[in-house]
Amino acid sequence: MLNEADEEWLRDHYPGLIREGNTVIGSIEFRASYSHEQNCFRILGDASAPETAVTLSGAFQIRIEERVDASTSQLPALHVLDIEHSPDRHFNRKDNSACLCSPLEERDFTEPTFQFQSFLERLVVPFLYGQLYYSVEERWPWTEYAHGATGILEAYSRISDRELAAECLRQLVQDANWVKIRNALTQKPFVKGHTPCFCSRMDHIRRCHPRALTGALLLQKDLKARGIRIP
Repeated sequence: MLNEADEEWLRDHYPGLIREGNTVIGSIEFRASYSHEQNCFRILGDASAPETAVTLSGAFQIRIEERVDASTSQLPALHVLDIEHSPDRHFNRKDNSACLCSPLEERDFTEPTFQFQSFLERLVVPFLYGQLYYSVEERWPWTEYAHGATGILEAYSRISDRELAAECLRQLVQDANWVKIRNALTQKPFVKGHTPCFCSRMDHIRRCHPRALTGALLLQKDLKARGIRIP
């Protein structure tokens, strides 16, 4: 997970974190800001934040380790100690690991090889900043994806790489609501807006999660264009 350059960088920037075998464990401290107007997150150090930004400081005990089940994510698992592991705080119900990004966005951190420094400062620290923000505001600071298949489709609506259609489908097949999702994707000529949403509310998807409907329509089109069969 770490090479020698990563370990040296970690000692210089986050000395409270140490490597133990294939695990990074310890305390991480930071000061960061997010500007909703500019949609800009910054790790500040000694720098000043923009006037419109919300600046927060915090310290967390964390553990980063290789993921046991890589079927839904290729990234290392982040565990945050001494914090409520609720879905609203974006923790996975199965193993209490952090939900850092959509599986469809992971290639920015895994290709051509895993990039630990980018992973820590573009995913881990923003996630921890989000925990501080949630503790004050009881909401996430920036736009968030829904849980499960709904969030996967929301992410697909935003990506520009249509080659991820097969990966999107693979993720959806693993969802507990796959039968319902499959019935929607096989609707002709396209997914209907009054289809029940894939989240727990079951409202019409066009009202409940319109970005997921956009993602479903795009996915349906891309699967057909690439000749990918829906199992």
